[in-house]
Amino acid sequence: MKKGRLYNRQEIEIISKSAIGKSINDILDEEVITIEDKNNPNKGGLGQMVEQFLFGIQTNSDSEPDFMPAGIELKVTPYKKLKDGKLSAKERLVLNIIDYMSEYKNEFKSSHFWFKNNTIQLLWYLWEPNKDTKDLKITHEKLLELVKNEDLKQIEEDWEFIINKIKEGKAHEISEADTMYLGACSKGANASSVREQPFSEIPAMQRAFCFKNSYMTQLVRKYIGDYSDVEKILKGTTDSFNEFVNSVINKYKGKSQKELMKEFNIDSSAKNVNSMLVSRMFNVKSKLGETEEFQKANIIPKTIRIEENGRIKESISFPAFKFTEIVNQDWETCDLREELETTKYMFFVFKKEKDDYIFKGIKLWNMPEMDIETSVMEMWKKTYNTIKSGNIVRYIKDGKRKTNFVGMSENEVCHVRPHGRDAKDTIKLPVADKLTGATEYTKQCFWINNNYIKNIFQEYIKKSE
Repeated sequence: MKKGRLYNRQEIEIISKSAIGKSINDILDEEVITIEDKNNPNKGGLGQMVEQFLFGIQTNSDSEPDFMPAGIELKVTPYKKLKDGKLSAKERLVLNIIDYMSEYKNEFKSSHFWFKNNTIQLLWYLWEPNKDTKDLKITHEKLLELVKNEDLKQIEEDWEFIINKIKEGKAHEISEADTMYLGACSKGANASSVREQPFSEIPAMQRAFCFKNSYMTQLVRKYIGDYSDVEKILKGTTDSFNEFVNSVINKYKGKSQKELMKEFNIDSSAKNVNSMLVSRMFNVKSKLGETEEFQKANIIPKTIRIEENGRIKESISFPAFKFTEIVNQDWETCDLREELETTKYMFFVFKKEKDDYIFKGIKLWNMPEMDIETSVMEMWKKTYNTIKSGNIVRYIKDGKRKTNFVGMSENEVCHVRPHGRDAKDTIKLPVADKLTGATEYTKQCFWINNNYIKNIFQEYIKKSE
């Protein structure tokens, strides 16, 4: 077999297309695989096996792209089918480790990130539960050339945001949710996997550039699944996502709810009228959060109403969690940590003035890494221990159960409270409750404290005081 790193672009394309419909076991049955390789088919994960047995690339940590001098990086990445039939990326696409000590020294197109990842040969395989890795089949391939990518401008903005954090001595504050499409994901065994940074003595968590799971999901749906019903907000513009959003916001900022309803010909007293107005601002028929760009960036749009006295009624809840799933996770890989690290919120702020709500603009926000790794971690771990030990109900008084779940007064950031229709809306417990003997309990979910949310909007509240 020809040494994989020496393949040219045409050869890489031919071999990639030849792999479609094949599993690692199929590839091992090909005559080009040596007897020695056939007898040792369990080297690393599926990606490493594809590199070795399809292209002849031995496992390495080279800083160069996999194929030189072609300058092409090879990435093997999974997708899955959801219960509703839609396709989704199974994970983010991890690129190269960020060297805080050197990456900031260059411009975007002379950076190590660009050198390593400007052209990526993607091989997608369909992940299926309870199936041996070597039986999972490669189904699609795509040569992703960033220089031709419609998202290049936003990807460059994301890279610059991460680099500026390093230059400010804040590499330890970087979060994957800081950016839109290109993220900086944690890359290490745990939170103690740290590296030095150039402009601060504070050790920073080891991170790698990555294309976010949400971004990869949109690529999967675009190149593999059905993309016909996905609306775009960037239509006929060369603006980046951020530039376009700011132009829309500036157009409507300062207008009242009544003025906007008249402008968009909306006659409704529905509770979600502000959400309807936001969709009209961006000229989309579907919900704003379902558009291509918001899904790519994993941005959740939410409308927030601030009363004249600064009170905020809205709070943020997460979907109800399953007790049986919580106890089979750990903090480093749990669903809640993943969601908070990768999700950004775009709050559309409507402030009460006299008898109307005035649109004040937007607040882009994601939870700071420090809060995730302290208050949220403490709350999650106590929840885990409460469920696993079977110590859910602390006592019962006047027919009401008091639990050991973290309450709003116990944690400054988040808490746990019911999320079911009523007390009878229950799900299975992994360990029976010791006090009551119950094997099922009312659905619960994690909530971000109302007072914590209020602090996010202090700039708007102070103006009214």
